[in-house]
Amino acid sequence: MNTREHYELFRYLMERHCLFAEDIAFVENIADWCRENGIPETDGERPLKIVSKEGSGCRILIKENISEKTMNERIDALRVRSQLKNVAFDRADLLDSDRKKLAYLFLSEFALSLPDIQDDFLADNWSFDEMEILGFFKK
Repeated sequence: MNTREHYELFRYLMERHCLFAEDIAFVENIADWCRENGIPETDGERPLKIVSKEGSGCRILIKENISEKTMNERIDALRVRSQLKNVAFDRADLLDSDRKKLAYLFLSEFALSLPDIQDDFLADNWSFDEMEILGFFKK
């Protein structure tokens, strides 16, 4: 999936969270970019990452092309966490479009940068609450 085609979604989500659209950086490989900039990152397939900018603020790194395999792995991890919480309902089923999947990935990455969010379970909850507020699940 070419993430540049979803620039407007990322711009909207950035602005919604008081971040600047000019702080979006599409990169070929996040781990390589981080290595070149002295930032630790070992996940060569990581789809998004928030990094601090020099001075103040942050930048969101977005992998230019996210493979279907990588996307499925991230959503499958959500499925496992979702089943630990409630076996009758799998929240991952709500992510039925590329737009929703990318929004979830962005919001969960952003959530992990918040001081009150220390783990993936809390990040998932925050992300789905935010997606609900933003109208991603309206029929």
